[in-house]
Amino acid sequence: MKKANRQPSPMHDLNLPKCNRWLMRVLFLTLICIILLNGCDREPVQKSAIIPEEEAIVVVNNKRISLARFQRHLSLFLKRYSQLLITDEKQLPKIKDIVINQLIDEELINQEASRKGVNVSNEEIESEIADTLSDYEKEAADFGLDRTDLTETEWKERLKQLIINRKMVQQEVLAKIPVTKREISSYYETHQREFTIPKAYRVRNITLATYAEAVAIRLKILRGTNFMFLVREHSISPDKSTDGDLGFIERGDLPLEMESEIFRSSFNPSGLDISNIVRSQDGFHIFKREQYRRQRRLSLKEARPEIKKILVSQKQDAAYQRWLEKLKQNAKISIDQAMLVSEEGF
Repeated sequence: MKKANRQPSPMHDLNLPKCNRWLMRVLFLTLICIILLNGCDREPVQKSAIIPEEEAIVVVNNKRISLARFQRHLSLFLKRYSQLLITDEKQLPKIKDIVINQLIDEELINQEASRKGVNVSNEEIESEIADTLSDYEKEAADFGLDRTDLTETEWKERLKQLIINRKMVQQEVLAKIPVTKREISSYYETHQREFTIPKAYRVRNITLATYAEAVAIRLKILRGTNFMFLVREHSISPDKSTDGDLGFIERGDLPLEMESEIFRSSFNPSGLDISNIVRSQDGFHIFKREQYRRQRRLSLKEARPEIKKILVSQKQDAAYQRWLEKLKQNAKISIDQAMLVSEEGF
């Protein structure tokens, strides 16, 4: 039996690593520009091969970004967000600006990573894949390679870019965001509810297949038979592997019928503290309360690490943009505007 899922906090959305989620959010902010475009439906412009694809469309500190690479990114961008776009010639210049600037940002970050000695090994890429994809999800991702027009090599290259971005943002942005003691104290004083730990019980569970079996097992428990021994011998729940240990249960962790039984009375540390039989879709449950944790508020010292993470999160978007803008100011960037205008992209 598993604890019920709680509503995620703003700091814990999705299943991606936190920094990955934020980087994805930063990149997708550009979509706002697209959604706000108000062009009219027209016939799409046919792509014309005017310029050789090996030509550079932009140069970033002597590093050439080819027209072919730009065309590839533009094509993927248009296909991926086709449902959000009204693809006419008035929108295309704005879309091309978004794509060319993404390429410039990536190149600047890669060059800064190289200058700082930040590398990504094949082992890190494989570890990232193993950490974020289950076998089923990996099969789905493989199936989706053609659907998104990404080869496996391209997909891994995008993953490599994400890891580089994450490392650089952590090293050059997040780690350098200043958070003062005054800011931490102020946040603690105005958000004390966030740092209140509710009361909870440390609970063990045994799940039986029938009501008759549950009645018999409960009687054995009340007569002194070891609860964990009975879990190992009779429980049909996955938590059997941990001797039925559910950890500390707070209100909201389990279905109401279970919580009503667990929180029905005061904790009796000297007694067996055994619940009545509770029926669920998984079977018939008997709970044993082993420990009580009173409600309390974290001290400022205890809350400080979490508060610092929250304050850094609030500042990270602006800090990231300042860092990226500084890279651009210190770089020599040359865009072939004639080529950018001539490349139609559709």
